[in-house]
Amino acid sequence: MGELVYKGPGVIPSYFRNHEITNRGFTKDGFLKTGDQFKIKEDNLLSFFERSKDIIIRGGYNISSQEIENYLLEHPGIQDAAVTGMPDDLLGEKVCAWVVPKNGEPIFLPEITSLLFKKGVARYKHPERIEQIDTIPRNSVGKILKSILRKKILKQLH
Repeated sequence: MGELVYKGPGVIPSYFRNHEITNRGFTKDGFLKTGDQFKIKEDNLLSFFERSKDIIIRGGYNISSQEIENYLLEHPGIQDAAVTGMPDDLLGEKVCAWVVPKNGEPIFLPEITSLLFKKGVARYKHPERIEQIDTIPRNSVGKILKSILRKKILKQLH
């Protein structure tokens, strides 16, 4: 799995008069960074995996937010869920699970850990914090607004 980058005649060569954004948005050899993670499948076919922003990097390991969210939604007491990274001085990021409990019943971290162990999910992918909220913030087409959740966890940690 890796980020899709490309260049060609239809791709802008840089951002007009903005070297900082150009340096962040392009590789050193001029390829545009898409921010999308892809897997190479059989016969060199590309398969979309997820946006790079939905990847949590914990101690050098990439963790798919979507993968953990899908497991959380299998828990009988969870109505809705989201997963974000939260800053960590030692590992870079740790996993934070945001859950909307069914019927207002609280969900505890050991329950989540137990579910993930039963599913065979590697320990480094397990959430180390759980936040219970009334609703997962979404935009008009239903996409989770993770930037709102990241800002919330930053406020709580500081």
